[in-house]
Amino acid sequence: MKSRLLPLIALAIFIYSCKDVVEPSPDSRIVGVYELSYEGNAGWGGDIFRFVDLMQFNSDGTVTGENYTTEVDSDEVLGYRGHFTGTFTIVEGVVTISYDEMYYMNMMDVNYIPKEDLILYEGAEYFPEYSIVEDYSELIPICSPNAICTGTLSYFRAD
Repeated sequence: MKSRLLPLIALAIFIYSCKDVVEPSPDSRIVGVYELSYEGNAGWGGDIFRFVDLMQFNSDGTVTGENYTTEVDSDEVLGYRGHFTGTFTIVEGVVTISYDEMYYMNMMDVNYIPKEDLILYEGAEYFPEYSIVEDYSELIPICSPNAICTGTLSYFRAD
């Protein structure tokens, strides 16, 4: 009789030892740094620079970002093209950013300026959206209906 109870006891222990696996929320899965990086020149001259755009998603629903320029093959920041603070929401695999403050360059034909020379944007509200790749490794910009988008670059998880 003891040999018949042993499998039942083992089964009971197995069932009670299993815990429900809870899928992490989208907000917690996106937490981290995402980077977009490309080379080019937005000004006059033949020098090529590396343009880096970073977004840091935080567990409290806030997001910060900065856009800076470096020499190719260097991490030393030469100057900035913009930075922002805001909040984010995630609905059906799309993250939407709402800016609290956004600073930008108000100059054409330059690749960067000092961070303190960036200008606070006070125009119409803009809410950029990004499709989230299933494993949260990539954010793909969604082109708004009234924009002209060609060759969109993605943000990749950097941490």
